[in-house]
Amino acid sequence: MQQEAQEQRILTEKSRGTADMQAELAKSQVGIDIKTNNAKAREAEGRGEASYVEQTGKAQGAQVEAVGMARAKAYEAQVRALGQTQTAVVNVVAALAEKNMKIVPEVLVAGGGNGVEGLAATLMKHFSSGPTASVEEKTKQLKKD
Repeated sequence: MQQEAQEQRILTEKSRGTADMQAELAKSQVGIDIKTNNAKAREAEGRGEASYVEQTGKAQGAQVEAVGMARAKAYEAQVRALGQTQTAVVNVVAALAEKNMKIVPEVLVAGGGNGVEGLAATLMKHFSSGPTASVEEKTKQLKKD
């Protein structure tokens, strides 16, 4: 009878231990499921991003090709209308204008002899740079020059 009670106690403890571990086992399984779902979500997000980049690249490539072809057609039409040399001149002037290249000076100094014209021209250059600069800033700039 005592042996039977001992076996019963062992069986009860074993059952209690297994029951106590069930909560941890369930928690662990839920953690695994969450990690698996997160990995699948990241994988799907990566595929979506790759598809977006691919489609965007194709669209940009098509745009570049279309713009390039349109420019080539326009250039050919310009050559037919103006001739090759005149087209080159027009395109050089357009490129200079697009880049805001200055060809003529902003201030022209024509010497009269006494040097006041040079000073006046320098002052005109600095004061014509716009009303946003203060007198102090312009004076500092003049001292630098």
